[in-house]
Amino acid sequence: MLLHEQLVGSRGQLQPISLPDYSWNHVQQLRRQIALACQRGWHGAAKQLSEDLVQVIQNCRRDLDNALYALQDFLPERPLSSASNIYRDILALEDEFEQVDIELGKHELSVTTDRIVLEHLDLGEFQIRLDWHRLDSPSAYRIVALDPHPAAKNEGVTHPHVQDERLCEGEGRPAIRAALAECRVFDFFLLVSQILHTYARGSAYVELDDWSGANCSDCGATIDHDDSYCCQRCGSELCDDCRQLCTGCEESYCSGCLSQCAACGHEYCSSCLATCPVCCKRFCEDCREEGLCQPCHEKQRNEEHKHDSSEDARNEPVAAGA
Repeated sequence: MLLHEQLVGSRGQLQPISLPDYSWNHVQQLRRQIALACQRGWHGAAKQLSEDLVQVIQNCRRDLDNALYALQDFLPERPLSSASNIYRDILALEDEFEQVDIELGKHELSVTTDRIVLEHLDLGEFQIRLDWHRLDSPSAYRIVALDPHPAAKNEGVTHPHVQDERLCEGEGRPAIRAALAECRVFDFFLLVSQILHTYARGSAYVELDDWSGANCSDCGATIDHDDSYCCQRCGSELCDDCRQLCTGCEESYCSGCLSQCAACGHEYCSSCLATCPVCCKRFCEDCREEGLCQPCHEKQRNEEHKHDSSEDARNEPVAAGA
């Protein structure tokens, strides 16, 4: 009865449309950071920021889609399930799912799936929680991992198609939204459960191949966190083949955060190189003398020697009778 009353009461009411202002501002911020990293030659940092930008753009697009869907769902008139049909749907859920719960105080109807295993990866059981006070909202339901096994690179991703308890509905979205709009609760829970039991490669928040590890920022290979190294400058993760050691401090860096000494050609981090104030090139400590690179230091010493010789010649006493 509560579900039916909520459905009837919300018919014809357009909910406030939420636009992704924060997400869009984050997109602009990352774009500026990427441009700065490229300008300064921080290639590893630029790649990591670009990966972050992909995720933020996806979130922004999803929020825009939700705003569009809210408008589209408001327009058509749909048939409403009767209270008796909703009751029969709830009874049918008990035959389909492991557990069905009704929490009147939280106005939630929830079901628990069986253990979900995708390509030999056990993701555990999930609870689909429907808030019947928000049937006409894009966030009417949540997907809660009861025994979470999140992706190593993003703890908010508990399923390839679930991030922060929100499901990427993909092609199933029209059917799910229609079921919610008409309060066909059995169809709704069954559709969501079917999506949770499938894996669409190429459209996942995190691919199953990358679930247990991170990507090397240089070569892109998947690596376990225990076998990865962190660039001391930009913080990107590196595999053993791609990490490079600074010749001076012997710390790990990515290829974009090391530079060659202009004299010896060895790779150094920015802290182990200094700029010669004369030629403005960067040199390691072994290739500098008294703050100058060796060629500039030698040149300066020769000029000082010539200057001293000229002074000595002018100060030499003139011979008698000359």
